[in-house]
Amino acid sequence: MEVERMRTLLGDMDGNSPSDALSALSEVQKELGRTEAALVRRARQSGMSWEMIAACLGVSKQAVHKKFGKR
Repeated sequence: MEVERMRTLLGDMDGNSPSDALSALSEVQKELGRTEAALVRRARQSGMSWEMIAACLGVSKQAVHKKFGKR
């Protein structure tokens, strides 16, 4: 599950050296990107419009379509 993976990665950031925390942060960012893409795919498959998805993400319709529309 994505949420559990992110919790583990965030926990890895706490109390570690700056280099370890930065590495964990990089992994969290990658995981968030994968999760966002999967959720957008799921939203599109369930019939949500690009406009609705954009509103949920707090971005413009054009931005979300540019980022995810050609996948």
